[in-house]
Amino acid sequence: MAQTPTHTTLTAETRDAASRTVATFSATVLDENGSPATGAVTLVDTSAGRRTTLAGAALDAEGKAEIKLDGLSAGDHAVRAVYSGDASRAISQSEAVSVHPLATVTPDFTLSIDPASLTLKQGTSGTIVASVAPVTGSGFVGFISLSCAGTGQTTTLPEGVSCTFNPANLQVTSATTVTASMGLKTSTAGGKHAENRAPVHPFGSRTSSPVVLAIMLPGIVGLGFLGRKRKLYGRLALVLMVGAISLLGTTACSARYGYLNHGPTFNGTPLGSYTITVIAQTSNGVTATSHSVPLALTVN
Repeated sequence: MAQTPTHTTLTAETRDAASRTVATFSATVLDENGSPATGAVTLVDTSAGRRTTLAGAALDAEGKAEIKLDGLSAGDHAVRAVYSGDASRAISQSEAVSVHPLATVTPDFTLSIDPASLTLKQGTSGTIVASVAPVTGSGFVGFISLSCAGTGQTTTLPEGVSCTFNPANLQVTSATTVTASMGLKTSTAGGKHAENRAPVHPFGSRTSSPVVLAIMLPGIVGLGFLGRKRKLYGRLALVLMVGAISLLGTTACSARYGYLNHGPTFNGTPLGSYTITVIAQTSNGVTATSHSVPLALTVN
């Protein structure tokens, strides 16, 4: 079946802050019918005859993605947005937009990842190479810690997704690039989450207790009334009623016990496209510097 053609557009805005240039790229992908595309886009630098992948992000429900970069080197950059397509839509790319970051005047570093997009099946894993390099002429040296997070208002990773770095800390000692391997793993459908489990109900079966109470309670109460004239029976009835009420209190939460014992069923990492933020941070004890690059993850 022929795929529907798509049209990708890209705009860019820049601002200078803290001796660096922050570039915000906004990509939109629509098909020939004007409907929003699904999937992910990547930013590619095509200046000076090269083709360097910069970052990736998932498209939202309107077929849009916003990517902020603050680690572009000084000089001219011609950046395009490349749409990777989906099950029914074709690949496309935007016209190039130009950005001109200023030269960094304080010690700083850049962060890049390769590749900037990753497609995984449920339960499989993939590897990204994260590279850190001192900005030319800035004289940066120091330790860099690496981490990953979600995007938007939440910093949590998508459900069932985990990431690790090897090594998790890098040391920059000269004007050379240092790298770390980033492992990204998704989860398959499975059973209960261990953290949702609770101890087995101390009174055994949770479903039988209400039935037992329905039979016992009227008899216990009747015994108490019949034995009003006999102190011994009265005391016995009182003891039995207290025991019954205690049992009722423990079984009243049987629904909650059942939920905690069984927990919600985990169906694995939901299928779809996500944006993962790769973060590099350093601190000299006085000021902290952080750079981040978005990564597009598609689970199918």
